[in-house]
Amino acid sequence: MKVLDEKIQKQVRIASKKLGVTENEIVKRAISSYLGNFEDLVTLQRELRMWDALSAKSLHKYNF
Repeated sequence: MKVLDEKIQKQVRIASKKLGVTENEIVKRAISSYLGNFEDLVTLQRELRMWDALSAKSLHKYNF
């Protein structure tokens, strides 16, 4: 399975040389960071939906 396209592979290669770390380390850290941010976003979206539901229940309860 090819994960990275040629443009991203080139960027990773250049970053690896400039930073002095392996290409694999750059990719692992980038993916880990992205997934962590994505999980935070999903958690926030769930919390906002929960607040919307509670707000709707309160508005309905007090006839707003």
